[in-house]
Amino acid sequence: MKVDKIPYNFCKYYDCFKRAAYEFTDAEVEVNISDKDGSSATSVETITIGYSCEHHVEEVSKMLKEIYDDDKKDKSS
Repeated sequence: MKVDKIPYNFCKYYDCFKRAAYEFTDAEVEVNISDKDGSSATSVETITIGYSCEHHVEEVSKMLKEIYDDDKKDKSS
């Protein structure tokens, strides 16, 4: 039998630090190289971008949208 410690995450709203009840994710697209037959594949990987407690879902969502929407705008420039 193997026992692993399960990590838990904390709310990212300023100095809240309560145990997170919600996880915010985003999709990051990654294009793979074509194979010898000329076929290509695209894989989509889900990444976690933040966590919030039950009291700060809207606030953390707004904060992450500001951060990641600005980041996406910078990459398209």
